[in-house]
Amino acid sequence: MTAANRDPYQVLGLSSSASQSEITSAYRRLLREHHPDTRTRSRSSNPAADEHLQRILSAYALLRDPEHRAAHDRAVTERAEAESDVQPRRRPEAPTRPATPIRIRVVVRGTPPPQGPPATGLWVSPVQWHR
Repeated sequence: MTAANRDPYQVLGLSSSASQSEITSAYRRLLREHHPDTRTRSRSSNPAADEHLQRILSAYALLRDPEHRAAHDRAVTERAEAESDVQPRRRPEAPTRPATPIRIRVVVRGTPPPQGPPATGLWVSPVQWHR
């Protein structure tokens, strides 16, 4: 079986950018052409025709589900990138900033905290942050 026969888009006679309705209509058209009930008597027991029908059925089973179709498209893209010598495209790195310490000055206003821990938990006085 050649690679062209394994590609579900080529089996259905479509491009990889085909819409879901185009996939469905191509599948139905091919199913009408190759279904055993619509074949002539001379072609009804042809094993090659049965194999072609199986390829049509499996191609549609793969492409009708959007998640399976997306996974297939990703796998084809990754395989093409791996076969070529071109490095995969990467997102440009953000420029790094020099590490400067952040200086925060805390000014506490209000009454001083009571001596000892409060009975209800940790008490924090109002804090105002300045840069």
